[in-house]
Amino acid sequence: MSVNNNLWWILFIILLNSGVESVFNELDGVYNDTEVRYLFEMLAAVHSKMPDGCINSSYPNPATRPVLIERFDVRCDVLNSKCTFGIFEIPNENRLVVAIRGTQSMSQFFFEFISFFIPDTSFHGLGEINFYFWLTHQVVWDKVSRILTDKKFINHDVIFIGHSLGASLTALSAFEAVISGVRNSSQVKVISLAEPRTGNLVFAKNYNSRMKYSFRVLNGIDVLAHLPPCHKDYRFWPRPDLPCDSRSRTGPYHHSTEIWYPNGMHNGAQYVVCSGSKGEEMFCSNKHQVTVANFGKGITDHRKYFGKMVRYNTSSR
Repeated sequence: MSVNNNLWWILFIILLNSGVESVFNELDGVYNDTEVRYLFEMLAAVHSKMPDGCINSSYPNPATRPVLIERFDVRCDVLNSKCTFGIFEIPNENRLVVAIRGTQSMSQFFFEFISFFIPDTSFHGLGEINFYFWLTHQVVWDKVSRILTDKKFINHDVIFIGHSLGASLTALSAFEAVISGVRNSSQVKVISLAEPRTGNLVFAKNYNSRMKYSFRVLNGIDVLAHLPPCHKDYRFWPRPDLPCDSRSRTGPYHHSTEIWYPNGMHNGAQYVVCSGSKGEEMFCSNKHQVTVANFGKGITDHRKYFGKMVRYNTSSR
């Protein structure tokens, strides 16, 4: 890169972060069920190749209806699996919403699963993350960053929301936006649904220290949200629900405050803000063991969020 290009990027970052007033505030540090349900409809719409119909149905008031800037359907691995996401603008609020859907095919799921047994890779020296998540993140971030740095949206706050694989990509894109200076930490909010363990403890700690507004939402005994398995703390043996070992720097470890819906996600459903050990609260979803007897429920809980089935190639009530 030339000196002139370097100077241009330095100037760009200075201009981006100077005089920018975030529309987020202290209330955004508190989980809001109503807000997340509102955002989820954009994520559901992204599953359709013609999302405008879903948006019009979910948001009947044109004055407050999100506007789809662009829907992306890109190939993101060597098997030509697709990563699909949409970017919306919220009218009169100076906000963008980046909505990233999850796994789209069995071959993609197989690639993800195999990656649990492949050595992790470094994320900008801030800890290690799953190799497949890193691979697909490169493709997604290339498109997302283009919108975030567009002069029309350069001062917009950004909410990232995603499900499953899309939840991991949501966290990585949001983190990338902050550490690269595309946005400051007060301009970014993260809602990840059914997120697998994206990185190790070092990554989780660095993420938590930099991301001001981030919630990891989990339904019931969602089985995939507990993969890959963390390293267990055998100091608590013989308890059947051994907690994740917070001393293990290499094992998979969740980031962010968990929001757990133990008994379904219908309107008015009760949820728990897991405010103990950040990322791996042993008295929330981690206390449940998935067995042969309840495995089917664990899969259903992964696929169904806020009353909608979110699965391969579809999103329906």
